[in-house]
Amino acid sequence: MRGNNLVTKSNNLIETPLKLGVVEMRIIIVLISTLSPNDDDFKPYRFKISEFAKMIGVKNKNIHQQIKDYTYSLMSQPFYLHDNLQVTWLASAEYFPGEGVVEVEFSPKLKPYLLQLKEKFTTYRLIDIIKLKSAYAMRIYELLKQYERIGSRTFTVQRLKELLGIEDQYPVYADFKKRVLVKAQQEINKHTDISFSFEEMKTGRKITEIKFLLTSKSADAKSSVLNHPDKPAGARHHTSSRLRQQLKEEFGLQAKAIDQVLAQYDKNYIAENLEVVRSDAKRGRIKDIPAYTMSALKTDYRKKRSGLEEEQLATQQAKQIGIDLMESYIQELSQQVQQHIISLSPQQLEQELEGLKYSVRTLGIEIVDDEILDPFSESGGYFIQYIQKKYFKDYTFELYCEQQTDLD
Repeated sequence: MRGNNLVTKSNNLIETPLKLGVVEMRIIIVLISTLSPNDDDFKPYRFKISEFAKMIGVKNKNIHQQIKDYTYSLMSQPFYLHDNLQVTWLASAEYFPGEGVVEVEFSPKLKPYLLQLKEKFTTYRLIDIIKLKSAYAMRIYELLKQYERIGSRTFTVQRLKELLGIEDQYPVYADFKKRVLVKAQQEINKHTDISFSFEEMKTGRKITEIKFLLTSKSADAKSSVLNHPDKPAGARHHTSSRLRQQLKEEFGLQAKAIDQVLAQYDKNYIAENLEVVRSDAKRGRIKDIPAYTMSALKTDYRKKRSGLEEEQLATQQAKQIGIDLMESYIQELSQQVQQHIISLSPQQLEQELEGLKYSVRTLGIEIVDDEILDPFSESGGYFIQYIQKKYFKDYTFELYCEQQTDLD
C-alpha cells in the first residue's frame, strides 16, 4: 500500500450519509485505494496486518485484535444507498494468525459504486486524506473535493449534518461550528491538496446554510476556469447532468420538477436564469429558493439584451465552450491514465518503468524508481507522459468531443 495510491468513488457513494469513526473511515479508503477501478469484479484482498495497522493509525500493542474489532464493526453497520439498498462495506474478513495476514472482500452490491466508473465519480490521492484526524474532516474533504473545479459548494446546515451522520448532535450552531467546521477546516487546509473558507447564510436570525469557498493547491486545478464561481453561468459549457446536479443540490428541486425543466427549456436558458437566482439569493431577496427558481424559469428573469449584446454573448460562449471542453478532456485523460497506472501489477509496473528508462536514455533524464507513482514528482510526470503516449494516443480531443455530443 502506497500513500500515492488513488481513491476513486462514485459521487453517489460520497453523497451517502455515513456514521463512521476515523479509523473505520481510514480502513475503507485504504481498501478502496488498492482496487483497480477497471476490474470487472471484486476479489479477496490480502494485507499484512502490521502494515495495514500502520497505514490506518492503529498503534496499540494488540493490533491484531484491534483490526478484528474494526472490521467486525464495518460488517455490522449497514447503511443506505438511494433509500432502497441496505448494505455493509465488507462481506467478509478472514484472519491468518500464522501469517500475520488479513483477507477482506467488499460487499458485492458496492460494485457499481467502486468499479468500472465512467462518469460521476471523484478521485483523490490517499495521502491527501489519510493524515486527517477526524471522520468529520475526512467526510467534508470528500464532499468538497467533488466541487474542486467549480470552486464552491453550499449545504443547508441540516443536510451537512445528515451527511456527516450527526443530524441529532450539536443543536446549538456555535457548537457545530467550533467542533466540526472549524476543526475540519484547520485539518483540511493543513494536510490536503485543497483549502477552504466558509460563509454563513441566515434565514431570519438563524444560520441555515453554509457556503464553502474552495481553493486548490494543485497548479492544474488552479488554472481551471471553473474555479471562479463568479464567472457568468452563460459562459460555461452546460451539460444535462451538470444542470441536474445543480438544480437538485443547490436549488432544491425534486426529481420530477428537474425532469420537467430539462425537457422544457434550453440548457443555456436554464443556466442564465439560475445565475439570476444565485445573485438574488446573495442579496437576501429569496425566502423559498425552489419556488423562486421555478418562477424564474417560467417567467424568464434574465436581463433583456440588445441584438448586439446577444451576438457578443454567443461569440463569448462559443469560445468558452471550447476552453471548457479542452479542460474537461485533459482532466478525463488524466483520470484514465492514472486509473491505468494503479491497475498495473508489480511485474507490469516494473516492465513499464524499464520501458520509460529506455525511452529517455538519450535525453540525460534521471528516473527515480520510488517517485514514478507520485504525479507531482518529475519522475512521476515523465511516467504519466510515457503511459499516455503508449496507451492513450488514440483518445484524442476530437473523440472526446464526439462522446460529449452523444451524452448531451
